[in-house]
Amino acid sequence: MKRLIQWAVENSPAMNTLMIALMSVGALSLYMMRREMFPEFELEIVLVTVPYPGAGPEEVKEAMFAEFRKSEQVEEGICQKIEEAVRSIAGIKKQTAVAKEGSGFLVLELETHVDAQKTLNEIRSEVDRIPSFPELAEDPEVKQITLRQTAIRVGVIGPDDGSAAAQIALREVAEEVREDLLQLPSISQANMIGVKNYQIDVEISEQTLRKHGLTLKRVAQII
Repeated sequence: MKRLIQWAVENSPAMNTLMIALMSVGALSLYMMRREMFPEFELEIVLVTVPYPGAGPEEVKEAMFAEFRKSEQVEEGICQKIEEAVRSIAGIKKQTAVAKEGSGFLVLELETHVDAQKTLNEIRSEVDRIPSFPELAEDPEVKQITLRQTAIRVGVIGPDDGSAAAQIALREVAEEVREDLLQLPSISQANMIGVKNYQIDVEISEQTLRKHGLTLKRVAQII
């Protein structure tokens, strides 16, 4: 170490040249460094969902094992069959199956170099060819999941009025602002957050219910 220090002191022109070279490389690296406020990343995911309401045998008497058996039935009757159907498709990086009472999910993570739309169509075709879903299972849904990051939040504030009419008016104004924002060429998507959904109240007299032999619970199920 002492010899190195002594050589540096005795050869100041060489040290100055080395210092200038290091500073030049650092400045060039800083100039060429990629900087993004919202970094782009590619993560293509396809979600296959099969609703299975009432999954599981009704004759199961042991309540502590009922939920486990229903989830097991979803796994064997839905998830495993979808996994086998899409196993031969090229471009699938990872498969994650989720089985629970009432539905089965299969999350497919695609490779970054594949054509996501083409692979999505292939997955949909293979899933549609599965002939042996459980009888109570509904039609499978195959869709591509797009991950987005919020860039700007715009607040729409109304008067201090909690009435239904004021809330509806505030929502209409928010929808107008959303439509105006979507007209801008640099905005591809705008979602409303925190708004209340529209609600329809259905009132049925007791006499009408008795006339048709219905209950409020049954009416709710029909609706």
